Order: sequence, then C-alpha cells, then structure tokens
Amino acid sequence: MKKLKILLPTTGLDIGGAETHVTELAKQLKEMGHQPIVMSSGGIYVEELKNYDISHVECPLNSKSPMDIIASINGFNNAVKIYQPDIIHTHGRIAALISKLVSLRFKIPFMSTSHALFTYRWPLKHLTFWGDEIIAISNDAKQHLIRHFDVDADKITVITNGINMKRFHPDADHHEIEKELALRKTSKKVVYISRLTGPLVDIANMVVDIAPKLKNHFKDIEIIIVGDGEGLNSIKQHAEGIENNKHYIKIIGKRTDIPNILNMADVVIAVGRTAIEAMAMEKSIILAGGEGYLGILTEDKFHLAQETNFTGRNIGIIESDSQLFEDVKQILELPKNDVKDRGSFFRKKVMELYSVEEMARQTVEVYHKLLRVRGDKR
Repeated sequence: MKKLKILLPTTGLDIGGAETHVTELAKQLKEMGHQPIVMSSGGIYVEELKNYDISHVECPLNSKSPMDIIASINGFNNAVKIYQPDIIHTHGRIAALISKLVSLRFKIPFMSTSHALFTYRWPLKHLTFWGDEIIAISNDAKQHLIRHFDVDADKITVITNGINMKRFHPDADHHEIEKELALRKTSKKVVYISRLTGPLVDIANMVVDIAPKLKNHFKDIEIIIVGDGEGLNSIKQHAEGIENNKHYIKIIGKRTDIPNILNMADVVIAVGRTAIEAMAMEKSIILAGGEGYLGILTEDKFHLAQETNFTGRNIGIIESDSQLFEDVKQILELPKNDVKDRGSFFRKKVMELYSVEEMARQTVEVYHKLLRVRGDKR
C-alpha cells in the first residue's frame, strides 16, 4: 500500500485526551512511514511533534470568531497547497466544519474521530460534519452518533485510544519531578490530571476540599493537580483558602512529563485516556470526571467502565466530596498485595486492548477504506 499524507486538524495540543491522541497517532503514523501534518492552535505537545520531525501548522481552530474562522480557512487552504494531503482526518467540531469546506473545494477525502458525546441541540447538530468515515473511541460514542446525528452505522468504526506502553511503564523515573516540586519521598501522593474547564473544575475543587481531611487522617500526604484551562486560577485561589496549603497541595498547570507524574502516585483521579495511561502504569484509579463518577476502578468494574471509555458516563454521579474522600481513603488503606495484583491486571488489559501500534494500524485501514469509497487509487 502507498504511504499516505494525512492532514490532522485538531483544536489544540495542550492537556486533554483528544490532544494526546492526535500527538500519539501522528508519531505512530510517522513510524509506519506515512507523512502526518498536524494543524492546531498550538500547545505544549507541538515541541514533541517537532522532535519527531512532524510538521505542525498553527491555526486558531480553538476559536469561533468570524475573523479566526477566516484565518483557519486560509491556513487550511495554504496547508493543502503545500502538503497536498491524501486525506483530511479531523478531530474537533470547528476543525470538522472547515475540513468539510476544504474537502469540497479540493476534492480531498475527509473523515473524523468522535472523541466524546457531542451536543446535538439545534443548530449545532446541523453544523457538525463527520465526513465519509467516522472513528468512535467507544461503543457509547458510536451509539450517540447513530441516535442523535443520524450517522449510518456502516460508516462508523470503533477504535479505542492507543497507549504507548514503552512510555507509560511502571519503571518511569519520578525522582526528578519529586525534587522539582519539593515533594517528600515518604508521603502518600494523590494525583488529579485533567483539562481544567467546565465541570472538571468542580472535580478539581473537590480534590482540594478533601485535602485537609486526608491530611488529618494520613498525616503525611500530598495532593498534586495537573492541567490547564480557564479554571486553573480559580482552583489556585480555592486552594489558597486552605491552611498550610503550600505544604501539601501542589497545583502545577500543564505538563508533558505525565508518565513521570503518574508513576509517583498512590492514587490517580482521572477519566478517559489519562485513566488508561494510569492503568498502563499499574496505578490505583478513581474514575471521576465531568460526565460521571464510577469511583474506584476494580477488576469487576473494568468492562462496565470500558463501555464508556472510562468516563463513567450515565453510570453514576458524585453526590458529595465525602464520597471522593472515602474512595481515596479506601485505596490508601488497601493491602500492598491487593494494590499490586490490581495494577498487574490493569497493565495486562491495556497491553491487550489499547496498544498505540494497533490503534494506528486500524486507523490506517479506515484511511484505505475511505479512499476506496471515494474511488481514489492510492
């Protein structure tokens, strides 16, 4: 099969599941001999792409303003003329709208990945374009597309997130990050990683709220909150109201050294891709996010969580911060052998179901299916 040029437009390249997915997909496509070109509003992962000699085109795809939409259209047009991609594979609503227009103008096959359950209220439903093939990251995302966007089921392929098992490995060094953040080697560490926007800010604030109770119970404990977004400053201000907060609450913003941060955690509070990355590193996990709350992830709950891409969507909601406190406490009081056995189970499952190599291979199969559907002989 011919090696392909793939334009990968996405909103941005900061902390987030879709952003990390695009970065890992681009890197793996490059390793397979294809030429990925990423287009976004920028972010901390741009440097990582450059280190892999992957082209990045900066466009304001995170903005709905008319001037920025025009700038993005011009950026798309220039990128198409320069790189002459075989396929546009878009990630994000604004990017999909512009991809549709560019696809029509230049007759380039266009497809998308649905990373979440998108809002379908009017008029957004009619301004959302999916392309001729769609990848859904979970079964519930696929059903959402069929039910609410009237997408033909035959056009949807479920391909789960791909995790780099070499990068997200239990041997990842965490001593440098501990030194940088002045963390204590002896402390129990609770790590929350998320984009800090919308309802995810509420979860981050709950993590801050339970910090004093955890400190009273365990004495030597540290809370690390990782992520960026419009809620970052309000979370920092919230933490400022807690006595002696700087001694044990660290709010560190956006980072790319996520494996190192995860590996120092005794408890990881996360959802989606980050939860899967934590599983790859054999960590104890609480699924808590903006779409639902599943609580402590166990072997028995694995399949249930998997159906919603480890988001807890439509499974449960968090009633109070006491619920979160009790779940963190329960994990920290588990016998070491139980923690080890559960961690081994998680890593084995991620290796079996979520390898980045398999994700990229399946994605390339969809690319060739799209080209066949469009009648391209590439």
